Amino acid sequence: KRVPEVIDCWFDSGAMPFAQHHYPFENKELFEKQFPAQFISEAVDQTRGWFHSLMAESTLLFNKAPYENVIVLGHVQDENGQKMSKSKGNAVDPFDALETYGADAIRWYFYINSAPWLPNRFHGKAVTEGQRKFMSTLWNTYAFFVLYANLDNFDATKYTLDKDSLSVMDKWLLSKLNTVVKAVDNHLENYRIPEAARALQEFVDDMSNWYVRRSRERFWAKGMEQDKVNAYMTLWTALITLSKISAPMIPFMTEQIYQNLVRTTDENAPMSVHLCSFPECDESFIDADLEADMALVLEVATLARSARNVSGIKNRQPLSKMYVKAERELNDYYKAILADEL
Repeated sequence: KRVPEVIDCWFDSGAMPFAQHHYPFENKELFEKQFPAQFISEAVDQTRGWFHSLMAESTLLFNKAPYENVIVLGHVQDENGQKMSKSKGNAVDPFDALETYGADAIRWYFYINSAPWLPNRFHGKAVTEGQRKFMSTLWNTYAFFVLYANLDNFDATKYTLDKDSLSVMDKWLLSKLNTVVKAVDNHLENYRIPEAARALQEFVDDMSNWYVRRSRERFWAKGMEQDKVNAYMTLWTALITLSKISAPMIPFMTEQIYQNLVRTTDENAPMSVHLCSFPECDESFIDADLEADMALVLEVATLARSARNVSGIKNRQPLSKMYVKAERELNDYYKAILADEL
């Protein structure tokens, strides 16, 4: 038979903010320090349950909301948009998925795919696409750095970033890096999860497919001239900073990058990337004009390659002339990059 003390379970859940501390009988300071919560998170079916019971009891007792923000999670669906359920036989075993794709890849898919409150279609192709676009690109860039750093016995603790001697490409990447730190920090602060993930993905694409591709020969140079040191330090700084701002989303890969690039040479560094402070934007590195000019160069390069394809002219076949209709003129440095690219 029913125990007389038991009341509706939603009353218990709504009492959580104060009942967990046995308030008002004790722990007054602890309760007040943690109340209201900065955010709570549950699936959309909790709208009439936990979200409401918390709000109702808090309003009755304290005349204020018990939380400042609510992150509502949409349900996970199969690839056809059907809600997953055991009876339909379309549910995915999470442990099988973890074994197949890895925890980071699954986490990343949910971050990048859509806003948390929308339903998410979960299927292998989509997870693999995210792996390819972001994680593989990041890992390949890291592997490129490690390969040449090992060949040159490069130790980042023995050098510093010399701003005055940096090339335009170095300054561009460090400007983009600090811009993305600022953007990701702002997005996460305001619970814009997919926007933060997309900013990271865009930066990794630029770092790999533009900076590394345009700078490869600097890593191949013999000796350790200043220009080569600058390339190493720029890419090392980008990878370390990236591992820190991506750590909440892909905790395992970023930990491996951090352990190898930082802990092997600096035993005084925090033991884990997850014990590091979140990076702060260094405004002195941000050059909006430089970023805008390079964005234009990238756009022209993309459009010109497309024009080659349409005309059936192979990418390596030299052209005597190429005309670009633009609203402003780029300096000779950028024109030289375009001439080389096209």
